[in-house]
Amino acid sequence: DNQTNLPLCKCVHTSYIPIKMCDRHLDEEEEDGSDWNEREFNGFFLIFTSLLAVVFVLGKFLHDRPRLQSALPEAGLTVIVGVAASAIIWLVAPHLYDADLVVNDPKYGSDIRDIANGLLSFSPTFFFGILIPPIIFNSGYHINKRLFFRHIKPILLYSTAGTFINIIVMAVLLNALVKADLTGEFKPHFSELLVFGSLIASTDPVAILAVFQKKRVDPQLFYLVFGESVLNDGVCLVLFDAFSMIVGGEGNFNGPVDAAWSLLTDFLISFTGSMCLGVASGLGVALLLKFVDMRQCRLLETSFYVLVMYLPFFAAETIKLSGIVTILFTGISAQHYAARNLSMGAQDDTDVFFRIISHIAEVAIFLELGLTVFGLGLTSFEDFCIEFFLWSLLVCLVGRACSIYPMTFLFNLSCNHTKGNQNMMDELDAEGSLAYTTINDQTAESSDMSISYNKAHMLWFSGLRGAVSYACAKNFPDDYGNHFYFVNITMLIVLVTVFVMGGLNEPFLNFLRIETGVDEKEYMGKYKEPDNLFRILGKSMIVFFAGLIFVLMPK
Repeated sequence: DNQTNLPLCKCVHTSYIPIKMCDRHLDEEEEDGSDWNEREFNGFFLIFTSLLAVVFVLGKFLHDRPRLQSALPEAGLTVIVGVAASAIIWLVAPHLYDADLVVNDPKYGSDIRDIANGLLSFSPTFFFGILIPPIIFNSGYHINKRLFFRHIKPILLYSTAGTFINIIVMAVLLNALVKADLTGEFKPHFSELLVFGSLIASTDPVAILAVFQKKRVDPQLFYLVFGESVLNDGVCLVLFDAFSMIVGGEGNFNGPVDAAWSLLTDFLISFTGSMCLGVASGLGVALLLKFVDMRQCRLLETSFYVLVMYLPFFAAETIKLSGIVTILFTGISAQHYAARNLSMGAQDDTDVFFRIISHIAEVAIFLELGLTVFGLGLTSFEDFCIEFFLWSLLVCLVGRACSIYPMTFLFNLSCNHTKGNQNMMDELDAEGSLAYTTINDQTAESSDMSISYNKAHMLWFSGLRGAVSYACAKNFPDDYGNHFYFVNITMLIVLVTVFVMGGLNEPFLNFLRIETGVDEKEYMGKYKEPDNLFRILGKSMIVFFAGLIFVLMPK
């Protein structure tokens, strides 16, 4: 009987429900549910798909009430449904187990326990392996490549250098607070704070982007937030894995420089290798479809193309690269090169399919997030480490500011420098002498590229935390016995940012007077397209990584 080997989490008075995810060291077979019988499997998916249906129906009512939608994001509604269902399961399941039905069918009680376990748990394996790939792939597939690559330089600055600064600032500040004895009884090691910083720096602005799309905000702001969040996830996951290896093994490095160099090389290999694999995957599919004409078999053609949503992701994870970065660039390159070799019918079918699967996966993620609230296995209020949580929330805002505003200043400085050089070249007189004049009017080109501080404020406010942070927390190293507390703290931070910052998004957008109602086609008509989008990406990454190597290289 499985229930005898499961840890028990306190439920109603003296009743208990065994929660599998309370112990991260459970057997893999139990954790992924492979030992479920048919009744347990059917019961789980009956309840979960019913909750999805409830979310979709309530979402329709939310869309019909714009005022309510401006205060309650759709992601927040999904989490509320999950939390409500989690509370009902937490309260009702023990009483069902004690019901008279169990006398006639003892296996009935065990099935209820296993179904409750599955609903109240959050599997990082299922999250990263099944739900994340279609979301990231769809983001890359339907991205406006001209706008994305037009602003690729600030996007890379925010998502790489900015993210790294964010993590270090949070870890250092939290460590100072721990040393000052301001975090109560919870006193994690500095290496744990680096891991925590890397997972909590991951942003998930789904609610923000939904409002941006509805109000048609300035495309520059939209793609800065979108691009930074997507690449930020990949960077944070790579750094999370790298920092996790340090926890408990601090003595394996010859000082901080050696540790930094090891971290940098791991990051460079993983990030650049993942990007190259993603582009190569898209090109490989394009070549295959070009030489193997499948347009006469529309069903086979569509079925084959849909597999591109997963194959590169699993290939990357198998060889220890970042699946998220790989699948993003697979989506971009597949849409640009491979989609042209599909029949028109298959293009339409796959386009709709990718959107549908991505939306269902997004809703399922936030629903699972809500369902796990009553499955954390809490025994007292102290399990949330309130002092540390409150300081962490403040430090998240400070770290985010330290990553956004310096990068904005540096990028605007480079824009002004480029513009100044261009104007000086334009004013060369016939003898070759320079006429130094004051430039009062900005060109349309420079005004599009430079980032106003109102947009920087909105970028700072868009740093919501989401399911990626929580999934990483479930994999938090437990060398010092703090895994359970970091999971609880991360859950609280995710809920606060989703509801508070997500709900205040539209008022803050109006307060900053960000331009709305902008048509992307008209916007792009004002500005010339870069000569070579991928060359800009390559040059930007080479300059950034070369700078990092120069700074961190051992003397």
